[in-house]
Amino acid sequence: MMTEPKPGRFAYLDNLRAVAMLAGLLFHAALAYSPKAHGFWLSADPAQYPLFDVLAWASHLFRMPLFFFIAGFFTALLWQKAGGVAFAKNRLQRVALPLLLFLPLLTLAMHAVIHVGLSVVEQPSALLQLIKPMLVAGSQTRLPLSTMHLWFLYHLLFLYVLTYCARVLLSDALQKHLLALKSRSLLLLLLCLLLPPLWLVPAPVPAPDWIFPALWALWFYGLFFACGYVVYHHAGALARYDADRRLLLMLGALSYAVFYLLLPADLLAAQPLGWAKLLMTLCEASGALCWTLAALLYAKRYLNRSNKVLRYLSAVSYWVYLVHLPLLFLLQFGLTDLSWPAGVKYLAAVLLTLSGCLLSYHLLVVPTVLGKLFAPNQGRADSPDKPLHKLL
Repeated sequence: MMTEPKPGRFAYLDNLRAVAMLAGLLFHAALAYSPKAHGFWLSADPAQYPLFDVLAWASHLFRMPLFFFIAGFFTALLWQKAGGVAFAKNRLQRVALPLLLFLPLLTLAMHAVIHVGLSVVEQPSALLQLIKPMLVAGSQTRLPLSTMHLWFLYHLLFLYVLTYCARVLLSDALQKHLLALKSRSLLLLLLCLLLPPLWLVPAPVPAPDWIFPALWALWFYGLFFACGYVVYHHAGALARYDADRRLLLMLGALSYAVFYLLLPADLLAAQPLGWAKLLMTLCEASGALCWTLAALLYAKRYLNRSNKVLRYLSAVSYWVYLVHLPLLFLLQFGLTDLSWPAGVKYLAAVLLTLSGCLLSYHLLVVPTVLGKLFAPNQGRADSPDKPLHKLL
């Protein structure tokens, strides 16, 4: 049953984050059956279907920008409600500590999963074959250091520092000056600011998972983070686009259609150059901006309700985000040599991975000390007063 949220709650952002979390699992699972990602995805499967490319890269266009927007929004909320010192302590516990705890654990888990894949898969992916010599005893080549999918947490820490610097160095007058622009002028300005970082990297946007922070990612995702931060302080900044939500949805779809047509059949192949590269970058930026904004507007309109299932997904989303990838790869390795259709393998991988994540949450998080880190109010998941904004 859906109920109205209490004043001061942002149920639509909690619900949207839960949906985006699930979309992350769907995205990673789809890459195994993506013809375009076949050359670089660890669990790439012989069974492929182009529809997985169409859907996967569509969600990739705006899913992470949406997460950074929401993170920026709740950064402003927590900073204002608790103050700078309490904010820093909270983020060290909720972001830095999980990163320090889980990065080495997930690195070990991924190495173990890769060894399993090499031993059981008869039709290994190109990347799995490439990695094999690196794992031979005495090899001079080692797997590169990586933050894997935890790059989101890693870059958030840098954005928190930049937020503090901006609060010290920039005045509120700058926000007011920018918001004084006409709605479409402001949107055009944001679009122009998104172009340089996207121009510097291949398309679609790669995961900035190297051990050093990616400046282009801090620029690109930092803009969405900043937008979320500003929207918290100026609620009307988002509402002014509500009348254009259908137009934004259609512009995003048109941008994505052109962007997808310009992508090479194999993403490891040479990318477009010159004017074609500029058009592809423009469409990628436009699609990311329009669809992120449309997702927020439609969520505020239709998801600003309290729902037990969505509250539960929001509560477990952080844990699922952390642990899903090694489990997904392990399951997809087990499915690789089966002669099932790609769609059946995909559905099996998604359902089994999600089930495993939820089961591990109730076995390893709820009854243990981890519950304080990932579910501070576990046992009250059905309470409308649960402060879900404390979860990433």
